[in-house]
Amino acid sequence: MRRVTASATLLALAIAALAPGLRAQSAQEPEEPSHLGTWTHTIEGLEGPVALDFGPEGELWVAEAHADRLRRFDLSGEQARILEDSSVWGGPSGLAVGTRLYVSDPARRRVVAVGRETWQEVDVVLAGTEELCDPRGIAAVGGRLAVADGLGGVVRWLWRDRRERLGEGLLACPTGVALTSDGWLFVVDRDRARVERFTPEGEHAGGFGDFGAFPGLFAAPQGIATWGGRVFVADTENHRVSVHDTEGRLLYTLGTHAIRPREGEGRLHYPAAVAVSSNGQRLAVAEPLDGRVQVFTRAPGAEPPKDPLRALAPQASPHYGPPIALDGPWMLLVEPETHAVLVHDLRTLPAPSELTAFGRRGTNMGRYLRPTGVALEAASRRAWVVDPTRATLDEVRIRIDPEAPLNQHLGAAAWVRRIDLRAWKRDLAGVQAFFDPAPSEVEWDARTGSLWVLDQRNRAVLEVSPEGACLRTLGAGLLLRPTDLALGSDGVLWVVDELAGRVVGLRTEDGSVHRTLGEGALQRPAGVCVDGAGRVFVTDAARHRILRFDPSEGLDLQIGREGLGPAEFRGPRGLTLDGEGNLMVVDHGNHRCVVVTPDGAFVRAFGSKLYVRPAMRPESNAPESSSPEGEGR
Repeated sequence: MRRVTASATLLALAIAALAPGLRAQSAQEPEEPSHLGTWTHTIEGLEGPVALDFGPEGELWVAEAHADRLRRFDLSGEQARILEDSSVWGGPSGLAVGTRLYVSDPARRRVVAVGRETWQEVDVVLAGTEELCDPRGIAAVGGRLAVADGLGGVVRWLWRDRRERLGEGLLACPTGVALTSDGWLFVVDRDRARVERFTPEGEHAGGFGDFGAFPGLFAAPQGIATWGGRVFVADTENHRVSVHDTEGRLLYTLGTHAIRPREGEGRLHYPAAVAVSSNGQRLAVAEPLDGRVQVFTRAPGAEPPKDPLRALAPQASPHYGPPIALDGPWMLLVEPETHAVLVHDLRTLPAPSELTAFGRRGTNMGRYLRPTGVALEAASRRAWVVDPTRATLDEVRIRIDPEAPLNQHLGAAAWVRRIDLRAWKRDLAGVQAFFDPAPSEVEWDARTGSLWVLDQRNRAVLEVSPEGACLRTLGAGLLLRPTDLALGSDGVLWVVDELAGRVVGLRTEDGSVHRTLGEGALQRPAGVCVDGAGRVFVTDAARHRILRFDPSEGLDLQIGREGLGPAEFRGPRGLTLDGEGNLMVVDHGNHRCVVVTPDGAFVRAFGSKLYVRPAMRPESNAPESSSPEGEGR
């Protein structure tokens, strides 16, 4: 007979005592895993949807930056309510839904709270340069409010009687925030390609992510949401939503990259915001470039099924822009996804040839986090590049002979110097600024050798000497969001003021206002150039067209419309004049550049073949222009 030890007997008794519970547990069916990832419908025809959130009844609210409005949609995607008032917000960039609606108003540097029904009753939650520089994403949960201050590099965090700045010295450009029900804060930092975590008490608790294309890495992420121990990140330049647990471990990715123009039904194109309903059954993704929101629902399985055909499809071409610079035989374009500046030779038109590229992602000399502006002088072979995130202005020498036979020149750029605008310690030629400058565009002045630099943080134009000193400040207190500038032969500096929907002409000799153009005609101006006759050309990204202003008659022509055909655009940005007097336009949303005459006749297009082909069809090669709808002042 086998002997049983005392310890074995006790163990057997313990197992017997637990047996009914174990049998009951084993009788239960294991919970089937599920995920958010099955496309249900798309809300089309939106104007710059940059933020969204679900309400307590499952309704979806969307902020449209280009139209200065909020819209409410029911469960099927039908519009149920519209809140439209530019006096309450200008270019709304963040939205949180609770008992009230919290909205970022970047035009006035503030956050407001309005009622979901009686929304004209406005309360200002945060306001002024002491509180905010550039309000973006918002989260409001359980008495806590968090606001991502993009250009300010912090998160404003309000809880009870505490009003704090989180992430100072850590964050580069926070664009989205999310709060869990127990108070944890997650912040997406676009330019560092990171998600940072903060405890319910506001202490930094690490983060996750890095720059790259592989699953689990990010490229310019902008939006973020949380639900049920999951973190959903709108991974913008990777064209997907990346889903992680709260410790940062990748669970799955949602969406595939849209390759063909305007693909949808789960295929994403630069998603910028994400939201999850309170019951975890629906997820919404905003795509500003395509003017739409795609809605997904929960489905069985731990992650979405892979599309084997999509895995074999070629990758879409990167975008150009927004800036463009042209002088002599050369043209500079920025490729945002690679953080590079491309140097093209125009002698091979209709398709210019890429001679070299310089720059890559990083913080050292010759590297950028976000190159947004370029200038060029071919005679001295010099180029200038600005990076608002690093607050830097680089001078670059292009080591190519413009008269030499056409050839590629790898590594044909040498960095001359880097000017760190933070070294000015906010002293802008005797004007004490509240923020360090954030240079977003640059223009070379052949008359003086100075550079004119747009400063988005202080909403001004800075004159920078050849030695790198700040000489003057123009336009301070006048501009809401300057995005581009062009210098006319008469010494008038034309500055695009995006959120004000206008272009302001400043006299460079004294900074006074020469003239204002486009009020009432421009919705979201983006780029500007001036021809020899003094005519001012402005791209309107929201209305997908170019407006021409005559110096004496005002607005006299509009060029283009939305589309892929000849003289059609999708979110046009920068533009300049080539040696023949034609307009060269960065058709940003269509992955290409389009060339038209000053009168609107299509000349050519170049860039991604998939997007160029519809414009170059011979049977469609006709101008698309019309009479103006209004007059500028």
